[in-house]
Amino acid sequence: MTPEISKEWKEHQSPFARDWLVEMRRKGKEVWIDIPINQQLRAQIGELAATDKGREAMLKDVILIEAALVTDRIIVSLDTTVRRLFAAASGSMIELKSVVWVNPEREEEQVISWLKSGAKQDKKRRLGS
Repeated sequence: MTPEISKEWKEHQSPFARDWLVEMRRKGKEVWIDIPINQQLRAQIGELAATDKGREAMLKDVILIEAALVTDRIIVSLDTTVRRLFAAASGSMIELKSVVWVNPEREEEQVISWLKSGAKQDKKRRLGS
């Protein structure tokens, strides 16, 4: 968890997200890290976004990408819109190709069982697939 991500959680948390975070804290699995701003990544996103609205959305959620890139390369998020934007950008941004993005609300992604089985980096879950 980073200070920026924590702020986002507080502003936009769903009941699922709140319950999940409480459970992670209870189990002692919440880890706080300090992630430096990746100016190069942000500049690339600014250049690659097809629209101003897309650029704004991606730059707002780039904190997730920055954290994933320095940790386990996994993002768990309900936001399918920005996921599609980052997936589209992954064709031009090699850093994004290996980032796994899963949505726990999408039944077909079987996120809970995937997480319980070790959250392996299977290609179908990557932004660059």
